[in-house]
Amino acid sequence: MALTEQERAVLVARLDEAREALHQLEIGRSEVSLNYNGEAMAFAAADRGSLRQYIRGLEAQLGLRQTARARSRGVIFR
Repeated sequence: MALTEQERAVLVARLDEAREALHQLEIGRSEVSLNYNGEAMAFAAADRGSLRQYIRGLEAQLGLRQTARARSRGVIFR
């Protein structure tokens, strides 16, 4: 399903804000919050993983990331 220009613009804005929030956490800010359409999300330093997952989800919706990872195969020595 293709995104409309408006939907894409909203997702890009959310992605930019989420990346900035992650940056703020990485440089030592204790908490950040994101707000969209009356919905608020707060992330603390301990929630970096959740924020990264949110960013990956936005990237996937925009087609910037593959949703499935190829599994690496281990090397077997005989």
